[in-house]
Amino acid sequence: MLTSEKVEIFKKYKGYYDGYHIQSNGNVKVISDDEWFLLSNLMQDIYLIRNGLSAKSFEKSVNELLSKNCDTEETIHLVFQLEKYLNEPKSN
Repeated sequence: MLTSEKVEIFKKYKGYYDGYHIQSNGNVKVISDDEWFLLSNLMQDIYLIRNGLSAKSFEKSVNELLSKNCDTEETIHLVFQLEKYLNEPKSN
């Protein structure tokens, strides 16, 4: 189950799994590998939706996936914010 804590950790590492894996080596991982890859895939899916590059049926399936895998509406909102943070161009 995705939580706000897990989304924040993913954000800290900017989706870089190896960095997270190396830093947590020997410690209990807060995010499972499956959750990490779910978030990674959601970043791509939400990017496509946000940029109008997907069908309504795809958008519906992503929203259902979010509802099924996030603990609260706040977490869903954080996932959408995270996608923008990771994918929008940064100004200098």
